[in-house]
Amino acid sequence: MNIQLVYNLIILMVLRNTRAKVEEHKISDEEHFHKDGKHDTSYDHDAFLGKGHGHDFDGLEPQEAKRRLREMLKKVDTDKDGFISFEELRDWVDKQRISYMWETLDTNIRQNDDDHDGLITWIEYKHSQFGKWEDAETEIDAKLQARINKSEKKFKLADTNGDGKLSRDEFAFFRHPEESRDEKLQDIAVDEVIDDMDQNGDRKIDQEEFLGQYVDDANNPPDWVLEDRKHFRDKLDKNKNGMLEREEMKAWVLPNRDDTLKETKHLIADADDNEDGRLSFDEVVDHFQTFVGSTATDHGQALRDEL
Repeated sequence: MNIQLVYNLIILMVLRNTRAKVEEHKISDEEHFHKDGKHDTSYDHDAFLGKGHGHDFDGLEPQEAKRRLREMLKKVDTDKDGFISFEELRDWVDKQRISYMWETLDTNIRQNDDDHDGLITWIEYKHSQFGKWEDAETEIDAKLQARINKSEKKFKLADTNGDGKLSRDEFAFFRHPEESRDEKLQDIAVDEVIDDMDQNGDRKIDQEEFLGQYVDDANNPPDWVLEDRKHFRDKLDKNKNGMLEREEMKAWVLPNRDDTLKETKHLIADADDNEDGRLSFDEVVDHFQTFVGSTATDHGQALRDEL
């Protein structure tokens, strides 16, 4: 048995034991408003700077924080008219909501981009993820072939310009079709999770399937099982029939952008001093504590390099 075949078989075993994971790309792990009604600007900072980067301005003197914020606004103002519209701020907040996933994606691109041109061809991705079966001494597993076919279909849908290669943005929606606004890619995202979790082929997910590989211990279930059961029962199973049907799965898998809209409205309401429905650079900078904050007493983290 040659080395390539061994490698291919290892990939096959890994794929068979890999379960889909639904990632909740939330704006922030902070509470926007606490139970006592107190507003937490940490949520706003995460919304504008990206989750995990809400403290990037900590330690900066106010004037330096304002200067960097003004430079940052040039990226938010995509039509370069000197104002931040509702749509521009909404798109920025939504982009920041998933900003942390780009680091992983960039690593994936480097791993898959054999010719180092910054683009991913189907062959490059196929060989990286599924192995090189063309010269293998054994026939490809039928289930693996079906998975490859589905992946190729998704690749072609993500390739919006049809050049046979995925750019960085196209690759993002290929790897995270749930974040795409294309309904066909969204359907693929839902199907991928259902395919992975559905053990009896009825295209519905009961609580046992939802818990995956867990072997029930009625006397002492771990905390994560109790939490997942509660989440299944109270949040996901809308019609309370004990299983998740397609629309319920779709609501779980696809991101809820209501929080993005609410946060955009909140930021504009807070900073729109002349109430014209848009923000000037001066208005945003005047309300810099809402958008980025500043604590002049502690020289903390510096702003990310790209800012």
